[in-house]
Amino acid sequence: MSISEERILILKMLEEGKITSDEAAKLLEAIEGGGKKDEDEGVKKQKKINFNDEVSKVKDRLNEWKKEFKKNYSQKDFDRAVEEFTKRAEKVGKNLAYTTIGFADKIVDFVSSFVDTNSFNVFGKYKATDKVFEVDNVTEGMELYVEAINGHILVKKHTDSKIVIRSIVKSPEENAEEILDFGQNEGAVSIKYNKIGNISISHEIFLPAVKFKSIKLFTKNGKIYVEDSLAENFEAVTSNSNIDLMGVTGDKVNAATKNGRINFGYIIGREININADNSVIEIKQVKTANLNAVTKNGKILVENVHNYKGEPDINMNLKTSYAGIKVNMNDMEKRGYRFKGETTNGEINLLIPEITYHNISKQMSKNFVEAESSGYEGYENKVNITAETSHGYIEIVK
Repeated sequence: MSISEERILILKMLEEGKITSDEAAKLLEAIEGGGKKDEDEGVKKQKKINFNDEVSKVKDRLNEWKKEFKKNYSQKDFDRAVEEFTKRAEKVGKNLAYTTIGFADKIVDFVSSFVDTNSFNVFGKYKATDKVFEVDNVTEGMELYVEAINGHILVKKHTDSKIVIRSIVKSPEENAEEILDFGQNEGAVSIKYNKIGNISISHEIFLPAVKFKSIKLFTKNGKIYVEDSLAENFEAVTSNSNIDLMGVTGDKVNAATKNGRINFGYIIGREININADNSVIEIKQVKTANLNAVTKNGKILVENVHNYKGEPDINMNLKTSYAGIKVNMNDMEKRGYRFKGETTNGEINLLIPEITYHNISKQMSKNFVEAESSGYEGYENKVNITAETSHGYIEIVK
């Protein structure tokens, strides 16, 4: 019996309730592990050596670029070097399709380190100018718009009733503080920059515990970190760095980055949209009705998704490439599952009891599965998952 046939038999036993999810997982791991042992050890060793050699070459080139930065600190060259590095990193990943799972994570970490301006001391020779802005009498329904560049945006909650923004500007200009444009009217607060080039702007923002109409945060080559914020519409966009959201609540939550990680924890949002490129996405403990997570060359990990404010269904659309997708619901609720998934050069595992397979297709390197819980239409609450990747696995665990 082939490994593929053994997998189908195990999944059928799970569907019929003859084995538990844990038992199915162990059996699948055993047969897949056995299949791997059949591979020639010398071939595996050579692949590992080649993989490590490529990673080492990327690191060496990275160090060369760091030295080049000491000669020229212009923003134009900074962007060019970052773009060149990420293109090379992506090319390495595609050339190593067999071992790409895990490689993408390493690339993301390299890039995050690469664009850390403190590592290069790109702006360290410039004097730092501090500026504090305060907005009193903050009321529910206000709008907040913040721009930074080559620097981070940190947002936290405080017990005061006003907004406090502490900005740091690094620039060769003597009047660095004039680079910032601060605006305030009855319903909106904004802070923008009026110059591009060889500058660094970072913000640390403290917000009162009121619900904003919108919170929009934009930076480049800098991290966005937000905890305990409340808004109808929340948006965080950066590049070449990470986005960390913890305790964010909104009707709609959007996040986007390139060459960084996106980490969501304890997020409440009826609609959550994540658009990334060469990025890893990790989502844990969220309440939502619609979750869309799309990336490339990075894994997607989802854990513990709960229903949003009485909404009966949870819809997930997950898409990546050259990496895996895993959803672990830890679900003790009585909910029906519907799944549609496709991968090339990878496997699909559904560890969901009482699941009925409507379509299992494996042609050449493509693996396609459609399945749903027995009596799906009769469930009051449903979880609908669409997952797509290439050169990676898909695993859904109830």
